[in-house]
Amino acid sequence: MEKALAKKSDILKIKYKFFINRIVTYFSFLLIPVWLQKTEQLSLFSQSLILLVYILFMGSQWYLFGKEIDHRLKIYYKANSSLERIIYRVLLGNIGLILLFNIFSLLPNIALGSVFWGFFAVLGIFYSWPTRGKIIEETMVSQFSEIRYLDSFEKTILSLSTITFLITLPDFPLFENVDALKLYLDGSENVSFFLWNYLSVLYYPFKEFPKLFNLVWNFHFYFIGIGTFLFSFYCLLRYFFSRRLSMLGTYAIISSWSLSKLVVNDFFVAVTSGLPLIWLWSFMWSTRSGSYRSGLFTGLIAFYLAIFKPIYFFLTPIMLLAGYFLFQPSKTAWYRRQWLKYNIFGVVMAGFTAMLFVTETPFGEAGIDSVWMTIVDAIYRKAFFAIAPLGIILIALYSSNISNYLLTYINLDRKKLGEVMFGIAILFIFGSFVSPTFFNGLSIMWTLAFLSLFPIEWIFQSISRLRSKRNLIYAMYILVCLLDSQMENRLRIVAKMFLDNESLKYLIQY
Repeated sequence: MEKALAKKSDILKIKYKFFINRIVTYFSFLLIPVWLQKTEQLSLFSQSLILLVYILFMGSQWYLFGKEIDHRLKIYYKANSSLERIIYRVLLGNIGLILLFNIFSLLPNIALGSVFWGFFAVLGIFYSWPTRGKIIEETMVSQFSEIRYLDSFEKTILSLSTITFLITLPDFPLFENVDALKLYLDGSENVSFFLWNYLSVLYYPFKEFPKLFNLVWNFHFYFIGIGTFLFSFYCLLRYFFSRRLSMLGTYAIISSWSLSKLVVNDFFVAVTSGLPLIWLWSFMWSTRSGSYRSGLFTGLIAFYLAIFKPIYFFLTPIMLLAGYFLFQPSKTAWYRRQWLKYNIFGVVMAGFTAMLFVTETPFGEAGIDSVWMTIVDAIYRKAFFAIAPLGIILIALYSSNISNYLLTYINLDRKKLGEVMFGIAILFIFGSFVSPTFFNGLSIMWTLAFLSLFPIEWIFQSISRLRSKRNLIYAMYILVCLLDSQMENRLRIVAKMFLDNESLKYLIQY
């Protein structure tokens, strides 16, 4: 009895300690815009670091908001990895706040400031008080505990990926008003006002400071847009490959010179071209989740794609039909109907967005020749992608009865492989005969990276008992990716943004 009382007393102390630590930390990050506005004399590099910390803080709020949606709607699902759970909740919370902040944007400017600070203050207090003992231990940071178990090769490639991603940042132009930035990002005016309203409310504290406001928008698209694409690609790879190979495939994209040229030449296309992968991964997550309530997420992803590119709405009916008739055969008709029902809200919002904001012609702009030229160019710029055709051959063999004799070492999830190849085929057909929007930029790069991993997987499984040789081959592929990444050119590009003219001349000279 005494032990039970002691435990009850201890848990209250732990809760109060947790609450104080969380509330102080939360408001320290939330108030970054307030004191950053008073330090305009800081260098652009210092301001950028602080803005990045603020964006990451907002990302943690999306995670918590997505977790709350799961709790309130009783969405219980299977996750393939802890990182998949993170990216799912971040996307769900992000889309949830897009809808909520568009309601806030209807308020007059005088009231908007009070609503913004009041909302995040209430949110901070709500998330900081641990109503359940489990919340004390379960935080977003705890989901990254897998990093502790990485071996030396995996830590090396994680470090290289992080560094390369940071120095791939393009030289963003800083406009004097947000309308000029919108025109620069979306000259064809395809993007829905849902997105612009959301960003205006999300970064409201910077609204009176044009340079910071422009910079935080650009950082949002780069770090959140392309970062979400890379994490989603890693989660997709984890359905088939080991953690080590999945990290290699992700690094192959980050280190590709085609990625750097894309973000420099057409930054917003780089962001939007990665969205079809998120569509495909969300569909694969939903069919594996074991919950028909996962249809809410796939429907909201359709809306998320539509606010960036309304033409992506054409992927939605294909996803619904494939999910109902093809890729959930073991589920009952009742289960599939419930899955469709939970898709309805997001699909209706996506259809509404597409009808209002689509301006590009959906047909007659594409050509299969241009798609092939883009594929060849991506392979030319990244030697790692040269083995992608061999990957197609291995997949064809694995999908046939011949695999029983030739590919005995490979053991992949045939159902998930069918889903991926179905998605790639749809994107390729749409990109070749409907619009190049569906299959360009990052879509081509992730497809080539995915196919290139199959020959490596076959080699690794064939020599599974020879660990030293596997490490040697893995190190060789890391070097292949690193040597043609053109790190020095990336450094010159990012230096244009953060260094003054004299420092830039010195860097280029040496």
